[in-house]
Amino acid sequence: MTRHRPFRHVAPLVAGGCLLALLSGCHKKPTPPPEVRPVRSVVVQPQDSTQGDLLSGQVAAHKSVNMAFRVPGKIVAREVDAGSTVHAGQVLARLDNTVALQTLRAATADAQAARAAVAQAAPLYKRATALLPVRAISRNDYDEVVRRYKTAQDAVQSTQARERIAQEELDHTLLRADTDGLITERLAEVGEVVAAGQPVLRMAQAAGRDALFDMPADLVRAGLATGTDLSVCLDADRHICTNARLYELAPDADLLTRTYRAKALLQATPPAMVLGSIVVGRVVHAAPSAIHLPPAALTTQGSNPAVWVIDPASSTVSLRPVTIASYGVQDVAIASGLQPGERVVTAGVQALYPNQKVSLLDEADVRP
Repeated sequence: MTRHRPFRHVAPLVAGGCLLALLSGCHKKPTPPPEVRPVRSVVVQPQDSTQGDLLSGQVAAHKSVNMAFRVPGKIVAREVDAGSTVHAGQVLARLDNTVALQTLRAATADAQAARAAVAQAAPLYKRATALLPVRAISRNDYDEVVRRYKTAQDAVQSTQARERIAQEELDHTLLRADTDGLITERLAEVGEVVAAGQPVLRMAQAAGRDALFDMPADLVRAGLATGTDLSVCLDADRHICTNARLYELAPDADLLTRTYRAKALLQATPPAMVLGSIVVGRVVHAAPSAIHLPPAALTTQGSNPAVWVIDPASSTVSLRPVTIASYGVQDVAIASGLQPGERVVTAGVQALYPNQKVSLLDEADVRP
């Protein structure tokens, strides 16, 4: 009788399984090392500085007036043109003075006749005054002499007044500059008949220059008001600068640009800042010491701003929430969340994760 051995087929199976396990162990891939990502970074330090918003504007006259004749007439001459520098008292234009001159001559003749009448009536008045006490003249004749004398005196005053008015009208046919300035625009030509008060020339007075800016709405909402000091520099040469003070701010925004027109008086106008020059202004606010970072260093943790801080011992990064003091054009001021001397990632923040190892790029390439 043949005996069955229940485990005689098990041994080969076990041996084959062990062999497969050994073979599979020989081909198992090793665990890859953690990825080391190169990043740019900066060691943060508080900075004592001022913040400013750059604005583009232009130089304009502080006072610009329209020059006009005070009497109507026909323009027969214009002595200046746009761009002419004028001085106080200088004749700018002339009207036809024929009628005014004739009126003055008539008024002068009337004044002379009135003065002659007074000269004739004065001796009669003195004689009548001397004869009245001795009753050599009647009371009625005396009163008539007195009446004629006073009428002659009143006529002198009246005709002299008309003579002065005629002289003023003749003078008003000449348009003169009230102050020193610069002619900026010609509004009427020779040969035109203009009404009294109609603008003929526009003049920028020499006293003072303004810088005109279109202020953005967020700057106005931030509390910009008249009396604010600005630093104004010539756009073509940023070394030519002066101070200015805001004295006028439009109450309504422009319908197209939604900006607010502002005027700042230049405290001392450099000669290079001529009318129409493009200038760059900075509204300066005194700011306390703060840590400044480039905008690219910011990321978010939930809905709050945060930055990646590098641990110098392990060269790993961790996410740190921060509080923003203010946003600038080129940097961001950090109010809290960072300590001086800590190293913060400034480029490559979107590809990082907590505890990731990083390597620092060349310090010469790091930009704050």
